[in-house]
Amino acid sequence: MEAAWLNPRERCIPTDPVISSKELGLVEAFYGARPELKPTPLHRLRGIAEELSLGEVLIKDESSRFGLNAFKILGVLYAFHRIMESRVSNEAPIVVCASAGNHGRAVAWAAREFGFTARVYLPVGTAPARVDAIANEGADVVVTDVGYEGSIRRVVRDARREGWLIISDTSWPGYDEVPRWIMAGYTWMMAEVQAQWSSVPDVVIVQGGVGGLVCAGASWFAQHHGTSRPFFIAAEPTVAPCLLESARIGRPTVVPEHDTMMACLKCAEISPIIWPVLADAVDAVVTIDDERAAWAMRRLAHPLAGDPEIVAGASGACGLGALQAIMSHDVFQSVRDSANLGPQSSVLVVNTEGATDPTLYRSIVGD
Repeated sequence: MEAAWLNPRERCIPTDPVISSKELGLVEAFYGARPELKPTPLHRLRGIAEELSLGEVLIKDESSRFGLNAFKILGVLYAFHRIMESRVSNEAPIVVCASAGNHGRAVAWAAREFGFTARVYLPVGTAPARVDAIANEGADVVVTDVGYEGSIRRVVRDARREGWLIISDTSWPGYDEVPRWIMAGYTWMMAEVQAQWSSVPDVVIVQGGVGGLVCAGASWFAQHHGTSRPFFIAAEPTVAPCLLESARIGRPTVVPEHDTMMACLKCAEISPIIWPVLADAVDAVVTIDDERAAWAMRRLAHPLAGDPEIVAGASGACGLGALQAIMSHDVFQSVRDSANLGPQSSVLVVNTEGATDPTLYRSIVGD
């Protein structure tokens, strides 16, 4: 069942932003010195805005990010840069990660660029196209017989035994430096958007998962705009509500794993490091069914008059699907009211991935 959580401390500023202002500056210096890494486009969806009775809908389209079809490389590339800065040995180690697909491909690409060998563990049932995309970047791919969280545990076990370097976008006790760097790298997306929009949006909707992008976005807006920041909403699948349940209970919480076509958001637990930002700088969490994501995929692939055609995978379409749900479903009335969503509102959503599973994509939107 679709659901919502509202933060009683609306537009609060986190006492622990997780990503420091110094780190944000280092990210801007890193990417600002690399103009060859072109920004992804920000599109205005005038047709969808009219359909949903909103003033403006903006979508940051990450499907073309550095040729890798997803936003994840922003965090991974910056993390590799920070790792190289802090290395005391010239030996090129084996790097390893667990992934639902997009993070693994980013790690494989960056490892090759920096001269490392990559090993990527994927959960059972990973789409063959995602497996092939990672292998084509030169990584050794292991498809496990367990889910995402179980794959992470195997990575930790094997890395400790073999001396491999873990590049994870989620944290656990004793391991948080690399995830913090990865989240910091994600904030460059927000810096790009700031240079592309005409004014700060009223509402921002970002996909959940373990919460890395949510933490990056909420922390960035809080540090740059303070209490005048946008109303910030996290969106996740109904069957993987780890952010929503953690927020409801008041601490990081594990939820049962169930299947969803939003595979990159099928997470049973949040990254513990994000908790201070989730508790203080996220104004609402909403969960949506697969049908909402499918609607958004089709609407972007077959746009209304005047809107651009955009390729969005199921996880990539979650933000727009959540916006449509918020504007049309009574269960989200409290979110709609708290965010003051209406004909005067400007809303930013993110397409976090392209058609990373082409077979699924075609089955939803057609050929």
